[in-house]
Amino acid sequence: MRNHIRKISFLLTKFEFDLLDKISCSGADIAENIEKVKKQGTKFKITFLHEELDDLVAFMDNNIFFEETKLQKKRLIKLQTRVATLLNFMNSIKKPEIKGEQHCNLKYYIFAVSVKDHYGNNKASRHIQIAGTKSLYNFAKVITQSFDFYFDHCFGFYDNLKCYHDSENAYELFVDIGEEPESAKIKGVKKTKIFQAFKKRGEKFLFLFDYGDSWNFVVELKQIKKAKKWDLKPVILKSIGNPPVQYAPLDE
Repeated sequence: MRNHIRKISFLLTKFEFDLLDKISCSGADIAENIEKVKKQGTKFKITFLHEELDDLVAFMDNNIFFEETKLQKKRLIKLQTRVATLLNFMNSIKKPEIKGEQHCNLKYYIFAVSVKDHYGNNKASRHIQIAGTKSLYNFAKVITQSFDFYFDHCFGFYDNLKCYHDSENAYELFVDIGEEPESAKIKGVKKTKIFQAFKKRGEKFLFLFDYGDSWNFVVELKQIKKAKKWDLKPVILKSIGNPPVQYAPLDE
């Protein structure tokens, strides 16, 4: 049975188009979308798949922290708000029913994610349900947000929990932003889907966030289950413990 592919097209002003083009040069995986833009009068028509728009919102949310001026940050926030509104609109639309046998190929991946503070104490954990078709980039955003962290640093997923440099399977944001990986084994996080990285129950990865402060999250795949309906929104199933403080308050 043919799957329903959700797309959305919308018009951009010249300024918004130039801003998206700049974001693409900064590492957002939207080059193909930019190339296929069609000009309509003074506007620019651009098309995204649902997954692409979801990842773009996550990237823009991250990129806001690195804008050089308040004006640039304000403009990016305005565009991100508009794109996020479109994404929410897509999420609110039910997938059309298909006559005959009803079938949903979507699978949910349920993870237990835990982290300790830098003293090895105060362990906190979150159980997260997320669609296997989501990118590791999107998964990283969900993890950080579930622990009240800013999504403001580079990160990687590694199958060696003790020494990430010795990992057989590794995925890093560095690859997506154009940096040369230390090994040919290392892949990017934006084009790698969760189901491609996590193959079986019990599999664990180190999610290393912020290579300076080195926040080490242990990510364990607990369950893979079929979705009863098409819903891509991630869910925090369980929260245990208070998250560590990402940034200590400045002394007055």
